[in-house]
Amino acid sequence: MSTELVLVEQRGGEEGADSAHWILEGGSILPGVDDNRRMAELRSGLLRHPRVRAVTADAGDEEVERTLGVLHEPEYLEALAAAPEEPVVLEEMTPPGLPPDIPVTAGLVRAAREGVRTAITAARRLAEGARFTYALCRPPGHHAGPAWCAGYCYLNTAAAAAQTLRAAGAGPVAVLDLDIHYPNGTAAVMEAMEDVSLFSIQAYPVTNVAGGEIDIATDREVAHEYHVVPDRGMYLATVSDLLREMKGDFGPTAAIVLSLGYDIVAGDPHGSWEFGPEIFADLGRILAASELPICVIQEGGYALDLLADCAEEFAAGLLDDTPRLALQVPARDRERQRGNGRVS
Repeated sequence: MSTELVLVEQRGGEEGADSAHWILEGGSILPGVDDNRRMAELRSGLLRHPRVRAVTADAGDEEVERTLGVLHEPEYLEALAAAPEEPVVLEEMTPPGLPPDIPVTAGLVRAAREGVRTAITAARRLAEGARFTYALCRPPGHHAGPAWCAGYCYLNTAAAAAQTLRAAGAGPVAVLDLDIHYPNGTAAVMEAMEDVSLFSIQAYPVTNVAGGEIDIATDREVAHEYHVVPDRGMYLATVSDLLREMKGDFGPTAAIVLSLGYDIVAGDPHGSWEFGPEIFADLGRILAASELPICVIQEGGYALDLLADCAEEFAAGLLDDTPRLALQVPARDRERQRGNGRVS
């Protein structure tokens, strides 16, 4: 029987009430571009593949509350729960050393909680035997730390998926973050998860950590910064290297939580790289060749006119019956440093 991708869809959507209002980027306040149009485009692209099967998120409220209680501090969850319908800035709940860059509203908090429900459902399906699941959720989550929100993120969906797999006995888990931005929130949350490792690739300078430099806090994290815009060969080689490390030096790994950002494509309003949608077919094939179960968590990606094509390419690569790239992309000469790898 051919492998399928179980697409877990987020419940609800409040027609503007849960859209991002604004974001502080590069010292300027810009209109927010995270809203439900992203989900509609991604859904349409994923469902172009005949072996993508859609289900609705069905994790219960009790499981959502229990998971959030592991990931985030009580005072932070209480502050989010008290958010008004109109935008408010929680100045005391920002990443260490950084100014607040997003407002909070009750609608956005409701959407973030539904995103966590979606991530939990996708992880649970994986623990029950699915090979590939995809949590189509928003807002993104990988910048949300134990007690802070940032970068459109309020609750950490990737960490919720990892915690669900751990609780189901499906660990050890590796989180692979392929969004263009550093997952500062996921890195902070997973410090307390001894059987979870984190691998990430991001653009330099890293704008979402104080001082612009990543401070690796655990030997279970490997971060790669590109100081130049990577080409296809460079990027895919690094992904392949991370997967080898994941299965070797950090093994055994039982499952991958993939924080997938489509903001590495040319023209993304929050990106700076030049890939076309076809890069995601390459990524899908490489990931499938790892032979590990994969729970995809939707992170960034805001180029509305390209999102459907990006998602279609990813599903086609992941579900390719004869993965062509496997883990054989030749690595280029590069400077490597354990714990904080850089590619330049």
